[in-house]
Amino acid sequence: MFIYNTWYIAAWDTELASGRPLARRLLDQPVVFYRTEAGDVFALADRCPHRAAPLSLGAVEADNLRCMYHGLAFDGQGQCVEVPGQAKAPRTLKVRSYPVVERNHLIWIWMGDPARADPNLIYDSHWHDSDTHAWRGGYIHYEGNYQLIADNLLDFSHLAFVHHNSIGTRSQADTRATVSMTNEGAGIAFVTLGAPIPAFARALSTLPDIVDRFQYYSWRIKGCYFVQDSAIVPPSDTFESTDPRAVKIHTINVATPETAHTSHFFWSIAHSDFNPGDPDISSKLALQVGKAFEEDRAMIAAQSRTILEDPDAPLMAIKADNALVQVRRLTEQLIEEDRLLTSQLQSAFEPALA
Repeated sequence: MFIYNTWYIAAWDTELASGRPLARRLLDQPVVFYRTEAGDVFALADRCPHRAAPLSLGAVEADNLRCMYHGLAFDGQGQCVEVPGQAKAPRTLKVRSYPVVERNHLIWIWMGDPARADPNLIYDSHWHDSDTHAWRGGYIHYEGNYQLIADNLLDFSHLAFVHHNSIGTRSQADTRATVSMTNEGAGIAFVTLGAPIPAFARALSTLPDIVDRFQYYSWRIKGCYFVQDSAIVPPSDTFESTDPRAVKIHTINVATPETAHTSHFFWSIAHSDFNPGDPDISSKLALQVGKAFEEDRAMIAAQSRTILEDPDAPLMAIKADNALVQVRRLTEQLIEEDRLLTSQLQSAFEPALA
């Protein structure tokens, strides 16, 4: 069902700003995150080995997380360092810890073999620290499998219908994307020339009613990481347009599996200063994008309920499904390759908890 040996986005850095532990189920495993007084972030299995109390109900004390049932304290590596009433904590009293990296305002976690957790494999999200582009980000909880979200992001035919009042137009219904597959996912180009301006750009920009649209996507299967670079420009202009009215956007969409039927969704949008006369343009753009994501969320949740009622009923493909069908096929292959690594890790870790 999942690929374990890869980096996933687990949270925004602001979700750990309070100093309280954060509980989050990832790949159907309960995990607790906490930030130490020094600012370091750690992730542990959210279960005290003493009496199975959730550690997320505990308290952060300096560098440790204390279970507030019987007071056992654990360090960032999951080792129990204090048992009230005992002079020494047994070395066997520990919980699993997960590799964590905080980068570009995101908290990344590796759920597989810790020895394989190379931080250099984390995807570049430097736009969150850009001096030239303003940005906003958000989080949505989905009642749907992460692959349904991937299908949605890879499917451009739905823009003309689900999003015809927000980021899409009905004129895009007959446009077909160009798809190029890699060993890691897919690259997609979706170009719409001489089309009506979408509703969100009409409301926020000074572009004419007829525009050219360039949307270039990259989908990385591991980590479910989706990047879009897009431009809405005057007719006969190019993606590299220098027209100050051009709406240039860099979007990150990430679906992190929660369970087999639910997902975490992290998104951000960075943009050029296409409307300098409006000091609140970033918030307004984020509101419009959030509206589009809500349109997707409602449809995917309804789709998920229908599938769960009859999970064996086939899904029939059409030409517009080219990208998502190929990505599904490659995803199955990568899950199978990861399965052996995951079983080896589980076998190695279980004796350490005995």
